[in-house]
Amino acid sequence: MLLRVVKNGSVIGVLLIAAGCSSGGGDDPPEPPGGTGGPEVDAGPEVQPDGSGGATCVEFALPEGVDCAAPLDGVLPKDLRCTGLYGDFDRRELACGVLEYKPALELWSDGAEKRRFVQIPEGQRVNAKDPDAFVYPDGTQFWKEFRVKGADGALRLAETRLLRKTPDGWLYTSYVWSEDERQAIQMQNDFGVPDLHGTGHTVPTRDQCKECHSGRADFVLGWDALMLGPGAEGVTRDKLVELGLVEDASQLALTIPGNDVERRALGYMHANCGVSCHNDLPDAPARDTGLYLRLEANELGSVMMTDAARTGLNKRPQDNAKYEGLTNPDPENWYDIRPGDPARSLLVARQELRGFEGQMPRIATKQVDDAGVQAVVQWIQGMTQEAGYPAPAP
Repeated sequence: MLLRVVKNGSVIGVLLIAAGCSSGGGDDPPEPPGGTGGPEVDAGPEVQPDGSGGATCVEFALPEGVDCAAPLDGVLPKDLRCTGLYGDFDRRELACGVLEYKPALELWSDGAEKRRFVQIPEGQRVNAKDPDAFVYPDGTQFWKEFRVKGADGALRLAETRLLRKTPDGWLYTSYVWSEDERQAIQMQNDFGVPDLHGTGHTVPTRDQCKECHSGRADFVLGWDALMLGPGAEGVTRDKLVELGLVEDASQLALTIPGNDVERRALGYMHANCGVSCHNDLPDAPARDTGLYLRLEANELGSVMMTDAARTGLNKRPQDNAKYEGLTNPDPENWYDIRPGDPARSLLVARQELRGFEGQMPRIATKQVDDAGVQAVVQWIQGMTQEAGYPAPAP
């Protein structure tokens, strides 16, 4: 990816950065460039319109006095300042071309406050021919910033995750913020960071990042036609079209079927279970469970057409299901989803579980999402035959 270095309105050089939860590389990453990868810049940032009709932006320039080289055995810069997110790091002003967004359907992260940013290379577009699986141009970058409560109850910066696409695949890493929030340095171990600065927040390991993201065709979890649909903010599917950032938008106008209760539950499961793990893609971690919870574009005609209904209702869990930690560990007690009976629906029991292998989501959470549990419980409670659902199995 080329990041422009601007001085007095002129491009005086470029930074070639190869594309990123920890050591800063993906599978078989390209060799890192030598040195800082670009010229030193002594000019202040230049403020320009951001191109989206919103506030001004600041052109990215290599920061003075900051080592932008990748760490040993890494590819991505070790300092967040060097990734192109901020045009003015100290003021946290976004670089030109970086846009903020909030998906309509969000992944539970133990109550952390999150901000998300994306940068599509100039002149490039996201291919949305398959509304379930966007394909991103090389050079695309996604950042996700986490703020968590400290010991004093105040929110503080914890980490910023980066994904960057290259011709050789996706690179990914986590930048851990210092306690004074003045610096964010790439995590350089394979063990994560438990209880970061005493906040209880854990920075995930590299393998954990890959495990979740491998369930997506092109690695990114938080973007599809539904997630950027009604309820999304910033970069929405309509904004993508307006800005000319999407190719083939003909199938983007999708809606989740059902009434309010059904849509809430299906959307929650899509974002928290389906897009990463519970789908039929070859590398999806929960593919072999047979319980698929992703909302597919060609299955949105009715609730009963969705994967959640077709693969979950009155279905016995597979032999590989985990029961440790449940109040009733007898497999004969459970169905994946038993209509009208959340107490015997394994989906709910595992949502409510923490500290055991069978908890759901399986990683990166220590706290139960009460609102998410309630959404699914209400859906199951409303599964009556009058509403079109099958009678509960014995």
